[in-house]
Amino acid sequence: MQKLKEIEVQLQATPDKQISLTDPDARAMKSQGTGIVGYNVQTAVDAKHHLIVAHVVTNVGSDRDQLSSVAKLARSEMGTKELTAIADRGYFKDSEIQACHEAGIDPIVAKSLTSGASADGRFGKAEVRYRSKADASLSDLMIPEKFTI
Repeated sequence: MQKLKEIEVQLQATPDKQISLTDPDARAMKSQGTGIVGYNVQTAVDAKHHLIVAHVVTNVGSDRDQLSSVAKLARSEMGTKELTAIADRGYFKDSEIQACHEAGIDPIVAKSLTSGASADGRFGKAEVRYRSKADASLSDLMIPEKFTI
Protein backbone atom coordinates (compact mmCIF):
# COMPACT_ATOMS: atom_id res chain seq x y z
CA MET A 1 0.00 0.00 0.00
CA GLN A 2 2.91 2.33 0.74
CA LYS A 3 4.30 1.81 -2.77
CA LEU A 4 0.90 2.63 -4.30
CA LYS A 5 0.68 5.82 -2.23
CA GLU A 6 4.12 6.84 -3.51
CA ILE A 7 2.98 6.22 -7.09
CA GLU A 8 -0.17 8.28 -6.44
CA VAL A 9 1.96 11.23 -5.30
CA GLN A 10 4.07 10.92 -8.47
CA LEU A 11 0.91 10.66 -10.57
CA GLN A 12 -0.58 13.83 -9.12
CA ALA A 13 2.69 15.68 -9.83
CA THR A 14 2.62 14.90 -13.58
CA PRO A 15 0.98 17.45 -15.90
CA ASP A 16 -1.06 14.84 -17.79
CA LYS A 17 -1.82 12.65 -14.77
CA GLN A 18 -0.17 9.60 -16.34
CA ILE A 19 2.67 7.32 -15.30
CA SER A 20 4.01 4.33 -17.18
CA LEU A 21 5.85 1.98 -14.87
CA THR A 22 7.62 0.26 -17.77
CA ASP A 23 8.53 3.29 -19.93
CA PRO A 24 8.46 6.75 -18.34
CA ASP A 25 8.05 8.51 -21.70
CA ALA A 26 5.12 6.38 -22.95
CA ARG A 27 1.61 7.79 -22.61
CA ALA A 28 -1.89 6.45 -23.09
CA MET A 29 -3.13 7.42 -26.53
CA LYS A 30 -6.51 6.96 -28.13
CA SER A 31 -5.86 4.95 -31.27
CA GLN A 32 -8.63 3.62 -33.49
CA GLY A 33 -11.17 3.65 -30.69
CA THR A 34 -8.98 1.98 -28.08
CA GLY A 35 -6.39 3.26 -25.65
CA ILE A 36 -2.84 2.02 -25.93
CA VAL A 37 0.28 3.05 -24.05
CA GLY A 38 3.03 3.87 -26.48
CA TYR A 39 4.16 6.24 -29.20
CA ASN A 40 3.05 7.45 -32.61
CA VAL A 41 5.98 7.80 -35.02
CA GLN A 42 5.66 10.13 -38.00
CA THR A 43 8.14 9.51 -40.84
CA ALA A 44 8.75 11.53 -43.99
CA VAL A 45 10.39 9.69 -46.89
CA ASP A 46 12.01 11.15 -50.00
CA ALA A 47 10.03 9.54 -52.82
CA LYS A 48 12.93 9.68 -55.28
CA HIS A 49 15.60 8.03 -53.13
CA HIS A 50 13.33 6.17 -50.67
CA LEU A 51 15.25 7.53 -47.69
CA ILE A 52 13.83 8.76 -44.39
CA VAL A 53 14.43 12.52 -44.29
CA ALA A 54 12.58 13.38 -41.08
CA HIS A 55 10.81 11.73 -38.19
CA VAL A 56 8.86 12.82 -35.12
CA VAL A 57 7.77 10.72 -32.14
CA THR A 58 4.57 11.83 -30.40
CA ASN A 59 2.16 10.59 -27.76
CA VAL A 60 -0.83 11.65 -29.86
CA GLY A 61 -2.72 8.62 -31.16
CA SER A 62 -4.16 10.35 -34.23
CA ASP A 63 -2.24 11.44 -37.33
CA ARG A 64 -4.73 14.22 -38.17
CA ASP A 65 -2.69 17.01 -36.53
CA GLN A 66 0.71 15.89 -37.82
CA LEU A 67 0.78 16.72 -41.57
CA SER A 68 1.99 20.33 -41.66
CA SER A 69 4.63 20.05 -38.93
CA VAL A 70 6.19 16.91 -40.42
CA ALA A 71 6.03 18.35 -43.95
CA LYS A 72 7.75 21.56 -42.79
CA LEU A 73 10.42 19.54 -41.00
CA ALA A 74 10.99 17.37 -44.08
CA ARG A 75 11.31 20.42 -46.32
CA SER A 76 13.81 21.98 -43.92
CA GLU A 77 15.87 18.78 -43.65
CA MET A 78 15.92 18.39 -47.42
CA GLY A 79 17.00 22.00 -47.90
CA THR A 80 14.40 22.63 -50.59
CA LYS A 81 11.86 25.41 -51.13
CA GLU A 82 9.32 23.27 -52.98
CA LEU A 83 7.71 20.18 -51.49
CA THR A 84 4.75 17.99 -52.30
CA ALA A 85 3.55 16.09 -49.22
CA ILE A 86 1.61 12.92 -50.03
CA ALA A 87 -0.27 11.30 -47.16
CA ASP A 88 -3.05 8.78 -46.57
CA ARG A 89 -6.54 9.68 -45.39
CA GLY A 90 -5.51 9.43 -41.74
CA TYR A 91 -3.86 12.84 -42.17
CA PHE A 92 -6.89 14.58 -43.69
CA LYS A 93 -7.78 17.70 -41.73
CA ASP A 94 -8.77 21.04 -43.25
CA SER A 95 -6.61 23.17 -40.94
CA GLU A 96 -3.52 21.00 -41.57
CA ILE A 97 -4.02 21.17 -45.34
CA GLN A 98 -4.46 24.94 -45.07
CA ALA A 99 -1.28 25.20 -42.96
CA CYS A 100 0.63 23.35 -45.69
CA HIS A 101 -0.69 25.72 -48.36
CA GLU A 102 0.26 28.74 -46.24
CA ALA A 103 3.78 27.32 -45.83
CA GLY A 104 4.13 26.82 -49.59
CA ILE A 105 3.84 23.03 -49.37
CA ASP A 106 1.57 21.23 -51.85
CA PRO A 107 -0.38 18.58 -49.89
CA ILE A 108 -1.97 15.57 -51.57
CA VAL A 109 -4.15 13.80 -49.02
CA ALA A 110 -7.00 11.35 -49.62
CA LYS A 111 -10.24 12.65 -48.16
CA SER A 112 -11.34 10.78 -45.06
CA LEU A 113 -14.60 8.85 -45.04
CA THR A 114 -15.86 10.34 -41.80
CA SER A 115 -19.31 11.86 -41.74
CA GLY A 116 -21.09 13.89 -39.10
CA ALA A 117 -24.34 12.40 -40.34
CA SER A 118 -23.15 8.86 -39.63
CA ALA A 119 -22.01 9.91 -36.16
CA ASP A 120 -25.51 11.29 -35.54
CA GLY A 121 -27.13 8.02 -36.67
CA ARG A 122 -28.19 9.35 -40.09
CA PHE A 123 -27.14 8.26 -43.57
CA GLY A 124 -24.01 9.96 -44.94
CA LYS A 125 -23.70 11.29 -48.50
CA ALA A 126 -21.74 8.21 -49.60
CA GLU A 127 -24.69 6.01 -48.63
CA VAL A 128 -27.30 7.87 -50.72
CA ARG A 129 -27.82 7.34 -54.45
CA TYR A 130 -30.23 9.46 -56.48
CA ARG A 131 -32.55 7.60 -58.86
CA SER A 132 -34.26 9.76 -61.45
CA LYS A 133 -37.10 7.33 -62.22
CA ALA A 134 -40.38 8.91 -61.22
CA ASP A 135 -41.86 5.52 -60.31
CA ALA A 136 -39.30 4.56 -57.65
CA SER A 137 -41.15 2.50 -55.09
CA LEU A 138 -41.03 2.99 -51.35
CA SER A 139 -39.47 -0.48 -51.00
CA ASP A 140 -36.35 0.94 -52.72
CA LEU A 141 -35.92 3.21 -49.68
CA MET A 142 -36.13 0.41 -47.13
CA ILE A 143 -32.69 -1.13 -47.76
CA PRO A 144 -30.93 -0.70 -44.40
CA GLU A 145 -27.27 -0.18 -45.43
CA LYS A 146 -27.45 1.75 -48.69
CA PHE A 147 -30.49 3.13 -50.37
CA THR A 148 -31.66 4.73 -53.59
CA ILE A 149 -34.15 7.57 -54.04
